Amino acid sequence: MAVIVALSALCVGGSVVVAAPFVSWVLTYGCDADDDRLAASLATLGILDVRPADATPQEGRSSTCENDSRVTTVGQAYRVSGSQADVLSFYRDAAIKDGWTPSPESEGKGMDCFTKSVGGRDVELSVWFLDVLGEEEHRDDYVVDVTSSLQGGGWC
Repeated sequence: MAVIVALSALCVGGSVVVAAPFVSWVLTYGCDADDDRLAASLATLGILDVRPADATPQEGRSSTCENDSRVTTVGQAYRVSGSQADVLSFYRDAAIKDGWTPSPESEGKGMDCFTKSVGGRDVELSVWFLDVLGEEEHRDDYVVDVTSSLQGGGWC
């Protein structure tokens, strides 16, 4: 505790002032066990396993948490031989059937986004191709991501 107080102390005109907001920031910054539990919960969503017949999973499921925003992302990459339009159409149908609401802003941009309330928290689903990142050598690879935060909401 002394270290935190020392780190949060500021010298102002010879006086030491404890910067309480800094202490709060140090104690709450970054992802923690609550975010890990959220990731485990997101990883169980069935939409991550839904795929077209010609899609092959690539590696294992990924999970990340952004320290600044504490948005947790769980994703699965796939390789497909079909067209991007066919894949996006497949996921649009599958997501709607599973209760996800499409976002009209994402349509036609090589990525689709959807929202659904899961356990009282807004979760966002995105389907996107790696070539949108300029990775042409992986143009047949796409990712299905679900994102949320402890407050709800993600990246779409």
